[in-house]
Order: sequence, then C-alpha cells, then structure tokens
Amino acid sequence: MHLSRVKLKNYRNFVDSEFNFNKKSLIIGANDVGKTNLLDSIRLLLDKSLSENDLEPTLEDFCALNDCTTFEILLQFSDITEDCVKAKFPGYISDQNELFIKYTGFKEGKRYELAAGRSEDELEEIKGRFYLKVLNLRYVPANRQIDNFLKNQKNKLLEKLKSNRTDQQVSEDESQLSNLLSLLTDVQVLLDKLSFVEKGGALLNKELDNLAEHHTSQEIKLGIDIPKSNDLFRKVQLLSYVNDHAIQLGGDGRKNQAFLALWAALNEIENSDGEPEEVSIFCIEEPEAHLHPHQQRRLSEYLINNLKTQVILTSHSPFIASEFQSESIVRLFTSKEDKSTKAAKKGASEQIKEKIDGLEFRLNVLSSEVYFSDCVFLVEGSSEVIFYKSLAIALGIELDRLNISILSVEGVGFHKYIELFDNLGIPWVIRTDNDYQLVSAKIQGNYYRLSGLQRAISVLKLKQSLQPALVEPAYFKFIIENEEDLTHLTDKNEQYRKDMYEKYYEDLKQNGIYIAKLGLEEDLFNTTESVRNSLRQYYKYSVDEYTDEEVIKKMKDKKSTNMFHFVKLYFDCLPDINGFELAQPLIHCKNITEELRRV
Repeated sequence: MHLSRVKLKNYRNFVDSEFNFNKKSLIIGANDVGKTNLLDSIRLLLDKSLSENDLEPTLEDFCALNDCTTFEILLQFSDITEDCVKAKFPGYISDQNELFIKYTGFKEGKRYELAAGRSEDELEEIKGRFYLKVLNLRYVPANRQIDNFLKNQKNKLLEKLKSNRTDQQVSEDESQLSNLLSLLTDVQVLLDKLSFVEKGGALLNKELDNLAEHHTSQEIKLGIDIPKSNDLFRKVQLLSYVNDHAIQLGGDGRKNQAFLALWAALNEIENSDGEPEEVSIFCIEEPEAHLHPHQQRRLSEYLINNLKTQVILTSHSPFIASEFQSESIVRLFTSKEDKSTKAAKKGASEQIKEKIDGLEFRLNVLSSEVYFSDCVFLVEGSSEVIFYKSLAIALGIELDRLNISILSVEGVGFHKYIELFDNLGIPWVIRTDNDYQLVSAKIQGNYYRLSGLQRAISVLKLKQSLQPALVEPAYFKFIIENEEDLTHLTDKNEQYRKDMYEKYYEDLKQNGIYIAKLGLEEDLFNTTESVRNSLRQYYKYSVDEYTDEEVIKKMKDKKSTNMFHFVKLYFDCLPDINGFELAQPLIHCKNITEELRRV
C-alpha cells in the first residue's frame, strides 16, 4: 500500500490543494513555498512521535490567506493488501483497497476531529489515532541531530535483530554474553590496580569528604561503566576501522549515510517474511545534507532502489532532482491567483514525466536548477547568459534573491522547455534574435523569411495552446492573419525588418516573448555611446580604423569568451543600458517574481 493523495483545505499556506504521490516521491520548490508544511499535515495523522498537545490546532495552522474557521487534511491510501492494516480498519477499506483518513481542525476551542472511511463521502468519526501501531510515518527533519538519530536507529536495529533470534542463537548469545561481562569485570579490577588511577580516586574522595559530610558513606572510583547484560547492546557504538584501529565515524555527511543505511537495514528485516507487522512511510527532509554532488546522485538512486517502503523526500539539490524518477517529482509553487501553494499537475504525474523526458540530454544539473525557480529567462546561447547575469548585477536585480534562473537552450529550441515549465507551473520569459534566413526552394525559387519573428510567433502559438486565457484573442487573430508577411521575401530589406519588429514587438512583449532588433551583438553595440566606446577599446578597434559593422562582426567571433572578458573589464558601462529594450526581459522577470509575493 502507499499514500497516494493528500488534500488540504485552508491549512497554513494551502487554500485548496491536492498532491498525488508515488511509492517514491520527491517534493521540490523554492524556500518557504510549503514543503515542510505539507509534511507536517501528514504527520498530524501518522507521526507517532507527536503528543496529544502537538495534535491540537494552533492559530498558525489556519490559512492566513482567507478568513477560515476550520481546516481539513485528507489522506488517501491505495493498493492496500497488508493484513495488519486490514485488521485494524475493518469496514473502512473499500473494494478497490482504498482507505481515507481525515483531520479537521476547529479554530473555536482549538479542537480537532478525526474520521476514516471507504471514500471521501463515507467518512465516520474515529476516536484517536488507534492505527499508529500498524500505519505510521517516520520523519527526519532538516535540522536533525544526526548523532541522536544514529543512536536511536542503531538501538532499534539491534532490538529487532535480537527479537528475531532462534532458540539456539539465544542460548549461544547468553553464554557469550556471560563471558563478555566477566571479561569486562576483570578489566575494572585491573584498571583499579593502576597506580595513577588508584591515587586519583583517593585524592578525589579526600576532597569530597572535605566538602560535605555525607560523602563519607560513599566511595568514588575512576573506572568504566560496566552495563548490565540486557543493556550491553545499547553501549555499542558505530565506529570506523582503519588498519584495525577504531576511529570516529566521520563528518556529518558520513553519519547521514550511516543513518540511512541503518534505516534501510531495519526496513529489510521488518519486511523479510513478506507480511509486515506495520506499514511505515519514510519522510526525510533534505537528505543531501553534507554530501558532495557525486554522493547526492548516488543517494537518490539508493533511496529509490534500497528502501522497500514508501519514501517521501524534500530537497533543494539539483543533483537529486536531475536523477530522480521524473514521474515522481512533486513541484510546489505559489499560485498567481490567490497566492496559495499548489502542486504542478497536482503532484506526481505522467504528464510531467513526458515533458522532462522530452528534454532528453538537455536536462542536466544546470537546467534542473529551474525546478526551484520562480521564473526562468530563456535565451539562445551562453553569451546571452553571461551578458544578462552581469546586466542584472549592474541594474540591481538580484537573480538569486528573486529565484530567477537564466537558461540557455543552446540554439532556438524553446518549445520543449516551455512545455515542461508549463507543466511544472514555472513562469517563463524568452528572448530570441530577429534573424533573416535564406530558404532554398527549387519550384518557387529562393526566398527569405524573418525566421526570428516566426520563431517568436510560434512560441506565442504554443502559449495559446497551453494557456488560452493568457493570450488576448484579438491579438492572436491578428497574428494568424498577418504571419504570411514574414515569409517569401525577395531580399533582406533592413527597413522591412525594422517595420515588422515595430509591428509585433509590444504585443509579443506582453506575453513574455522578446524579439531583438537584430541580435545581441548589434543591439548591445547600438545602446549608448559609452557602451560603443567600451567595445571599441576592448577589441582595440578605433573609430578611425574600423567601421561599426567590423566591430559587430568581431563581437560574433568567439562571442562567449569575449563577452565573459568584456563584462568583467567594462562592467561600469552596463548600468547605462537601463531603459533600453535590451534590459526589458530582466525587468519583466523581476516583476513576475515580485507579483508572486505580493498578497
């Protein structure tokens, strides 16, 4: 069985949201979007570690985005085959092997009610979380105290192994344990005979006697704490050995891995006979903590393949996101309409898998960063990325603070990215060159087309097909009726290109689609006198010796390398570009992200 759906109404930053989960699910999204809140909602119904006081609703649990007096948390479980769960919920599991459990919090009296049933419409009130022994959640927070978790998990593993022993193993272990305790007692006797240990104890007792009379009835020794036979395994520690020498387990990254390995080992034992005594969902926040990129990727694979129970992760790691099962990614985002948090495609979805897989090799660690973005600015190549990142700094637009990513599609293939972003609920802006292209045609003869504008219009058509309500119908009709003006042109007429640019620019801009006047290099050169002078100085092309066209041609040679060095050496001229059309896409992205946060 597994938790297949969570439905939240008026809980914290969720107004009315649904989240679908698979057996292994990854929750991603920007900071403060509500990943922990989503897990907290599940914990109210499934976490054994929560006390009765923890279950009572607080004022902070009620959604601040509306004037609500109640909130609801509904969990749906599917594919229930485990006898332990069926026995605990007689009459509550449907013929389709589904179970629903609901928590309702009331602001008045700060009380709550629990209910369970075969469907959302057949819920009956239940008294308490009586089911936790067989159906529960094991939660590891992001701010975990890893040493305490290691100790507790180690003890659980040893207790489980101890209870699973055969009679013969119990007998052999008791004999071995008796010998071990005898040896430990001998160690204490020998330790007492060491002169400095014996003298240290005597001096300590003398000073204690001087401090208080009641110490005279007790004797304090320097020694070791010899455990009783039934507590010995609790004293066992996790140690690393190098050349037979015990050393500390390692840093937090190593301890994090050891903790997950203990969890997997315990899970394997609990499910070894095929019929578990309980069903536990593992929820781990930020499992990548303290791990370098290679181990983050390996961790993603390990959690998918080695834990035999349901696993729900939250993460900020693009390394984990890029390797995780694409149909199991749950991306949270802030809704533009009501500022509440929702899940793209309601969570785990085959639609998202289709679009992610459609990117093929293009989805790497750099591009998977956009999973966590509130807006993505798509450009054609790396020189645009370099330029716009520097321009953002010059204009005081803090990309990282605003969760804006600038991503190169390495060409003009915008569609696959836009389709993915639409499925993930990520706003986007693009900028493309205003190219002329020569088309060779045997029958019609050669002709030119304004391929850049056609490309921009094709993106608008895609947007209209994905989100019709966002594209003005009258303008879209105008586009369709006039797009033939962009093809079958007899020559590369610069005035005509300018006329078409002015005809389409403003309306395309309203849809987040920016067309260059010509190209990045031409548009940059033609901004201000200070920029032109800086470019000539960088290339050592004086105005007396080289024309503007020659400078622009040089800019297109090794353009990424040259752009990298130019913006470093002549950064001071970039603020002058503010107010030019070249800067407008960045400002558009800034406005999008700021609007998301404006309540």
